[in-house]
Amino acid sequence: MELITLLIAAGAAAFFGYRLYMVLGRKTGHTPDLRPVTPASDENQPPKELSPAMTEGEAASKWVVDMDPALFIDGARKAYALVVEGFAKGDRAALKPLLTPRVYSRYEQAIADREKRQQTNVTEIDRIAESEILESFRNGQLFTVKVRFKADISTETKDQDGQRVSGDLTRLNTVEEIWTFEKDADSRDPNWKLAGVKTA
Repeated sequence: MELITLLIAAGAAAFFGYRLYMVLGRKTGHTPDLRPVTPASDENQPPKELSPAMTEGEAASKWVVDMDPALFIDGARKAYALVVEGFAKGDRAALKPLLTPRVYSRYEQAIADREKRQQTNVTEIDRIAESEILESFRNGQLFTVKVRFKADISTETKDQDGQRVSGDLTRLNTVEEIWTFEKDADSRDPNWKLAGVKTA
């Protein structure tokens, strides 16, 4: 089914992610305004248990999306990486289909501000250590799923001369965030959209 084509619209995204990987050596990115974001994943490490809310026979009552929750988590991890990478590169075209209009406007403004200051941001993701579904619900035709991510990342900002103005790529930080994904069941757009990010 179409649910979570949330980057399984990743034909184009895969090419974008591959090119970024070749330039930086690993997945990179960082969300505007919403704390340094965390993507990339340890590809060899399976997603963690879906969360206490999704175990011991409770999945049927807690999970309202008509798809395998493990498949959703896999897509959400890919989305996490793509959004972070897109912001790091300032790639508005890559970000727009993945974000709600409100969130996209915040990212776009952060990219514009960075460009105005002639600064660049680099965020290196060591790994996504944990990812779990916290809750899901439906309000009319709108599906909402909240996912907690825990990742180890490093980030820094450089000026137009390549001089570091903040952050430090040699320092690894553990970041925990809750990402909220939404999808309108009536929409012809198959993508889930990132509707919010907050510190866990």
